[in-house]
This record gives sequence, structure tokens and C-alpha cells, in this order.
Amino acid sequence: MAGGLFAMDRQYFKDLGEYDQGMGVWGGENMELSFRIWMCGGSMLFIPCSKVGHIFRPAHPYDFMGNNADVVAKNYIRTARVWFDEELDFYFKIRPHFENIDVGDLTDRYELRKRLNCKSYAWFIRNVFPELPLQRDLIGSGQLKTAEGWCMDTRGGDLAQGNMLYLGKCHTGPGKNENSNRFMMFTRDGRLMGLNFCLDSGYGEEMRFYNCHNQGGAQGFKYDTVSRRIMQNDGKCVTGDVAKGKVITAPCKDGDPYQQWEFDYKYD
Repeated sequence: MAGGLFAMDRQYFKDLGEYDQGMGVWGGENMELSFRIWMCGGSMLFIPCSKVGHIFRPAHPYDFMGNNADVVAKNYIRTARVWFDEELDFYFKIRPHFENIDVGDLTDRYELRKRLNCKSYAWFIRNVFPELPLQRDLIGSGQLKTAEGWCMDTRGGDLAQGNMLYLGKCHTGPGKNENSNRFMMFTRDGRLMGLNFCLDSGYGEEMRFYNCHNQGGAQGFKYDTVSRRIMQNDGKCVTGDVAKGKVITAPCKDGDPYQQWEFDYKYD
């Protein structure tokens, strides 16, 4: 939940440990506090009829102590290192350029988590956000690339429903995955996902992002490790169409390099 929309009892906020004093200025505190509430015995309610006035100024009236992107990144990394447990390495697969950033001492945050007797991140995913898979639920993740070096590209479209999946040149080098637009996940139960939504063709040609319904259908896929094809339940193959600049479903063709997909990260 956005930080400006939180409302909670003052004493509960204090008992929970208040804000992380190691964070800088702005950004990430809402996510850190959300994890802490859920994992440490609390819960959050969305009140759809409430009205919150939140005025954004043309510019921040405070100093970010340098590059604001660096400050916000450090806040997110502090959150991940304290709360993500065995999934921390997955976070750094999504954001590899974050892994070696110094975020300061986290001792007091680890002690707070222990004192509050908080649950695991895996518990959070299974019980609070079951639409999001853990690494143990995946066949593969990272850039999904064809034999010709083209990758699935969300262009940020997996942040909202109805957006299309595109095709773009794969990223390499230090900037790889910097904006996460090419980070995809393929689950053991047959879902092909961005970081937020599932791909759904509606059994048409185009593939778009929608809420995961976990009922197969036009959101059901299979990966053949020999042919490296991704096949939908209707028998069509997921295909990179360079001319159209997007990923589509099309009749399967033997030896078509644009129907052969590899993952950056594979899971046994």
C-alpha cells in the first residue's frame, strides 16, 4: 500500500518498531512496513469507501542527499535483506545491479524481527500473496530468449491488466534487467508471468497480461525441454514475431528458432 494511505493505531506503530531509521528520506518504507505488519502478527484492511487527500508537489521540498534513485534503491535493498529470507537471491536476479550496494548496518532490524517473532517470507507468499510464486514453484525465470537472441519484453506492461507482451533485443552486461522489463517467470503449474500478472491469449494471437486465475485455459502453458517450445493448451506455440515486434501464439513449426525459448535461470 502507498505510504500516504496508511492509518494505524499510534501505540501499535510504536510496538511494531516504527520506521527503519536506516532508510533515507523517502521511498520503500511503505513496503517494509507492509511486510512487517503481515509477517509479525498483524494484518491490513483495504477500506474502499475511505477518501484520502494526497497532494503531490511539483518538486520534493527536501534533500535526497544526492541521487534520489540511489536513496530509494538503498531503502528497497534494506527491506529485501531483512525480510526476503531464502528468496533474497531471487530479488538480486531481478535487480542484479543492487546486490553489491552498501546499505549500512542491519543488526537492529534483524533483532527487531526476532523480537517480534515474525513469520517467514515463504509464509507471507503462501498466505497473503499466493498469486506470486516462490523459486521452488518455477521451471525457469529471467530473460526468455529465442535462439536468435530476441527476448520477451513487457515494456512495463505487466504493471496493469490488458497490456501486450512485446519482443525486444535481449539485454546483456551490467545493465541487464535494470528495469525488469524482460524478467519473466514460468511456473510448474503452467503459468507464464511477468512480475505481477499472467499472460493470457484468449486463444487469439496476441498475448496480454491479466490477473492469474489458476484455471489453465488461455493462461495454461507447457514447456518442452527438448524442443524448447512453449505450447499453449490449444496446441499453438509461443512465437517471437520480429516483424510485428511482439510475442504471439502461432501454429508450431519444426525447427523455427523463434519458437525455441531459453531461460536465464533454470530450476530442477
